[in-house]
Amino acid sequence: MIGCDESGSEGENLVASQHPVFVHASVALAADQAAELRDWMRDATLTQAPEMKSKTALLPRNRAVLLESLDRLAGAANITLVDKGYFLTSKLVETLIGPHAARWGTDIGTTGMGRALADHLDRHGHGDVGKARWDALLSSYNSLVRSYQREDARPPTVEAFFATLKDAFDNCATKDTREILSMLWESRMFAYEYQGRSEVELRELDPLMPTMSGVARNWAMRIGDVPFEFLADTYSGLTPTVRGFIVEASRTPLAVAGNVLPTPDLRAISLKDSRADARIQLADILAGVGREVARLAMAGTFDDELQVTIHEMLDNTVMASDGSPLDVLTGRRPLRYRDDWIDANWNT
Repeated sequence: MIGCDESGSEGENLVASQHPVFVHASVALAADQAAELRDWMRDATLTQAPEMKSKTALLPRNRAVLLESLDRLAGAANITLVDKGYFLTSKLVETLIGPHAARWGTDIGTTGMGRALADHLDRHGHGDVGKARWDALLSSYNSLVRSYQREDARPPTVEAFFATLKDAFDNCATKDTREILSMLWESRMFAYEYQGRSEVELRELDPLMPTMSGVARNWAMRIGDVPFEFLADTYSGLTPTVRGFIVEASRTPLAVAGNVLPTPDLRAISLKDSRADARIQLADILAGVGREVARLAMAGTFDDELQVTIHEMLDNTVMASDGSPLDVLTGRRPLRYRDDWIDANWNT
């Protein structure tokens, strides 16, 4: 059983979010091992609350305790970082250019084309069309695609999104970016699928769902062909249908740019109140640590003691554009578990 929790989750609110990075953390410990470590942290930090939280662990006065706890978690933890702006840009490419390219027999996901297009837009969109125009484009797309299930909510039509897309295209003089914006414009008819009230189980823009599928693949890279389950904190978005989708998606064989990714033997995802399970509490602490190391990276720091200590816990796949602070953080040092898996599976 692998305990999971997240930090920085604001559902489908990606543009106006308070936290630019979504973090998912998980720990592979037996319940009694997790409880022992949790109780040791409580005693060492003089915490009275029965539930150990990341806010307490990250206090400067508790740094030594936190670092020792992370050392004890070595080899049994995973931290996934998701740049929300990049995630939204990737969805823009995936939901418009993706189905358009599929009509011509091209899968932009497995070929790596989608990643390349999203990378370029994330790196150059602000500069090539102007920050205000780019932010307006992403904001209108976010508003269009997010789910509207409340009776008092008035979902937008495609017109606002089309207007911001055309404005960005008309005011872009840079050839490569203009070509991608042209591809988006030519694919705009697929935006009609998201117009109107959307009574859906799977929320398109909630990063938790695709992240958990990716996390499962990364655990397969860490532990091999071993069956496992996820235990997550209670969350309304993780309905039985959504959990089934995550399990099915993670177990589907996948190759990107010709490289076969690990296929995990994820059996199920169950939910439990974090107050009742130390594994989820440790995952919460780890998620808070992930948000802190991401904050440091986005401020230009990559060699803080906390970043060095958790480096081998970082997920092999960071959801950020190439060369971005989160990408630099992940690539700063070798990930030994990833390199070992590649040597065993790709270099044979």
